[in-house]
Amino acid sequence: MIQGKIITLISVENARKGYKFLFEGQVYEQCKLCPLYNVCIGNLKKGRVYEVINVRKKKHKCKALNIDLAVVEVREAPLEVAIRTSYAIEGAIITFHPINCSKLSCINYELCSPVGLKSGDKCKIVKIYGKINCPRNLSLSKVLINRCS
Repeated sequence: MIQGKIITLISVENARKGYKFLFEGQVYEQCKLCPLYNVCIGNLKKGRVYEVINVRKKKHKCKALNIDLAVVEVREAPLEVAIRTSYAIEGAIITFHPINCSKLSCINYELCSPVGLKSGDKCKIVKIYGKINCPRNLSLSKVLINRCS
């Protein structure tokens, strides 16, 4: 399971327990030359959602963005997603596939096509919230999952 903590740096304004963010990759080319690169962004995976689980007292200055950064511990965040009800078994390991849907205005769209997961990711179902109403009449359930390594 992807549950281990990762040390990284985020802006002081966002450095609070429970804060979630999508890592979108390197901001500037000069980041690669920074001595803090490996701890700042070198150990995060592009396209994954992280959650701050602890904030340390140490701070650094980002020369590229000219902001103060806090040292934090993060983990990949558990995510709420929609899956076919027949796969919604607590504790099960599934291969995640987003629900193909073009209804961007659907109330469930973000559950069906969640940010931070890719088709084919192995995930463990941690909690089942129950069935959701699908305008396409698909049998879907809302679940909480953790991505597996």
